[in-house]
Amino acid sequence: MQRFPLSADRFGEILQAPLGFAIGMIVGTAWYFSIPFEPDARVVWSLTVAVFGGGWLGLKGLAPRGAMYVWIVACGLVFGVASGSAATLRAQHNTVPTAIGPILVEGWVTDAQPSRTGVRLVLDIHAIDGLDPDETPETVRLTHILSLKTEPGRFVRCWAVLRPPPQPVIAGDYDFARQAWFSGLGAVGYVQGRCRGGALGAPQTWVRKADLEVAKWRRRLAQHVRAAAGDRAGGFAAALASGDRSFMPQSDQEALRASGLAHLLAISGLHMGIVGGLVFLFVWRGLALIEPIALRMPVRKPAAMAALTACAVYLIISGASVSTQRAFIMSAVLFGAVLLDRTALSLRSLAIAMIAILILAPWSVLTPGFQMSFAATGALIATYEGWQKHQRKRGLIQRSGISFWLKSLVVTSTVSSFATMPFAMYHFDRVAGLGILANLFAMPIISLISAPLAALALLLAPMGGDGVALRLFGLSLEWVMMIAHFFAGFGEERWLTLPAM
Repeated sequence: MQRFPLSADRFGEILQAPLGFAIGMIVGTAWYFSIPFEPDARVVWSLTVAVFGGGWLGLKGLAPRGAMYVWIVACGLVFGVASGSAATLRAQHNTVPTAIGPILVEGWVTDAQPSRTGVRLVLDIHAIDGLDPDETPETVRLTHILSLKTEPGRFVRCWAVLRPPPQPVIAGDYDFARQAWFSGLGAVGYVQGRCRGGALGAPQTWVRKADLEVAKWRRRLAQHVRAAAGDRAGGFAAALASGDRSFMPQSDQEALRASGLAHLLAISGLHMGIVGGLVFLFVWRGLALIEPIALRMPVRKPAAMAALTACAVYLIISGASVSTQRAFIMSAVLFGAVLLDRTALSLRSLAIAMIAILILAPWSVLTPGFQMSFAATGALIATYEGWQKHQRKRGLIQRSGISFWLKSLVVTSTVSSFATMPFAMYHFDRVAGLGILANLFAMPIISLISAPLAALALLLAPMGGDGVALRLFGLSLEWVMMIAHFFAGFGEERWLTLPAM
């Protein structure tokens, strides 16, 4: 018995209904977070129910496909507005009303990232002197200027000056206060002197304990990789492995940005593909060599489950940024299709990733990370699907080898650079002019040398033999840093800078 009308089934297959819904959600959430007022939640949810219910006739096959597509986009739009409204209702926390201090701030360090003036510490607050518990923010971010004598996972006491998260300086500028509000950040400030370690134990709630344990493991992983990879590129290797950039010199980070290689620092599809793809490949081929197992069960399914588990662990350890969430969701769709004996459609997986992130973190739709990540991924998927369709029309067999790989490298670097260029211009008023060339030189090293060495280190880590692989991994990243500094070393001419409006 057919569950849905054939027209609806074919519509979803041909016209990419999930992608239309995702596009509608992007428009709806962007509109919600751009308007200067808060719409009534009852009106928003009533309109959402009305739009979803009004399209039921279309699902019954009584409406043409064009009308169904418009209805699906409209559903995505109102659902995006509703998702933003729900996120606003969920994000209820304390924020310091005005600048205070210096006062004593006590809490657990959950993150430490470099800045231009020192290290930015994120504290899970235990108490703030002079504030009642019902007025105390749960999370604050402090700039630590002096040398840091503590690390994530430790309880510290700091004399600090606190203030509310700053509003945009000019109209249309980046709204850090909005990002801080939805991230649960109740205050920012700076430390006077140095944070001192304390003897207080772990937090009481299991959620806060889990966050603290993740921060500890993340820091230990970063320290281990940094020590094994070498002094020159150890911080870079630690950032790729754990997302912790605190060991990476500011000059190296600036060189990666100036050369157009900053995407390597964002844990995204490249890194998730390396982790999940290599785990899947090794488990699949390893089980295939065991005859009793290979003859009695489909070995691709346990391999997919192992890869999915590895991706989930990597998501947690690396800090779960927007680009990492997008990459994980797409990986989950891919490996889930293997488990369910289905074919994973790339544009659908991208749409599912968009929908999931816009439900979990709808405010990220206005951030550069969300926009540039999905722009690059969507452009690459569309390009390669068009390429494959062109090859099939001409009756050409999919080729492999060094020439095909070089063509793919050129296409990938060019398409991703041009796809992210408008967003870089809009958000940062500048574009790395030689970014395409830098990627053409750096990505072969990452793909052919760094990635296999990282996979080898992962396999040898349980036996304690990952030291040599991590050292070679660090040497390969030293070559990448040389390329970054070379292309960043052309003075101000390396930038295509837009005039201020």
